[in-house]
Amino acid sequence: MLRRPITILALLALVSSGCSPRPIDFEASERSVFSQAGEDGVLEKIFERIEPTSRFAIEFGAGDGVENSNTRRLILEEDWGALLIEGDPDLAKKMTATYADRPKVKPLHAWVYPGNIELLFEENGVPADVDLLSIDIDSNDYYVWRAIRDYRPKVVIIEVNPLFPPPQRMVVDFHPMNYWDRTDYFGASLQSLYDLGKKKGYELVYHNKFGNNAFFVDGQYYDRFAIADNAPEKLFHANPLAAALLDRSPQGRDGVPFSPGNDVLHWDAFDIPKKFRFDR
Repeated sequence: MLRRPITILALLALVSSGCSPRPIDFEASERSVFSQAGEDGVLEKIFERIEPTSRFAIEFGAGDGVENSNTRRLILEEDWGALLIEGDPDLAKKMTATYADRPKVKPLHAWVYPGNIELLFEENGVPADVDLLSIDIDSNDYYVWRAIRDYRPKVVIIEVNPLFPPPQRMVVDFHPMNYWDRTDYFGASLQSLYDLGKKKGYELVYHNKFGNNAFFVDGQYYDRFAIADNAPEKLFHANPLAAALLDRSPQGRDGVPFSPGNDVLHWDAFDIPKKFRFDR
């Protein structure tokens, strides 16, 4: 019986001998060094099965580059390079100061849109074989991932709106100035991200216990994880904090639960129309 972590060489030896790799207990592997909810440990396990090549990561929004960071452990402990993008000017300034002595890390203050994302990659020297992409912008996450075509990260971690459990599809209606206003209106459901990943050739391997992030791998690596069934219903975790605080179905400011056929329209101080989409 194998008792040590499977290295890439050991994994290849297993495959060549006709043996199958064992599934990873991702729940038990969760740990946070800098990440918010166990993501550091999950990524560590994923990269035991997928050999990094460029050792380069992209993260947006990256915040101050330290708190709740999905890339900082890789930068500090494994000497990865990174492009870290943050839209908030104060946080971006802190991030720039934090990595002033790390030439492999490029902090960038910018708003991310589907129309500019690959241009930002190109202008900032992102390698085409980037190893990790972390998407957490509390708004147009789905649309930005959908727009990435010329760059193919081996691993994608993307924020999930856990208030819409599988098989429910939900994506916020696109608006270029979408942002999180601390309501239920953000991001996309696990089912919608799963469907998008399938279209892009990615497979879901884990949804963390806190319910806020899904982990996808390029389909060519999926067999290395020995997952019997990666259907969203099998991997979904409800967000315990949200359940405790809300104890209700997701709803808008009028108090009416969101559901297909009831995509409630409401407005905020910036007059941004907000509408859930249940068709993707």
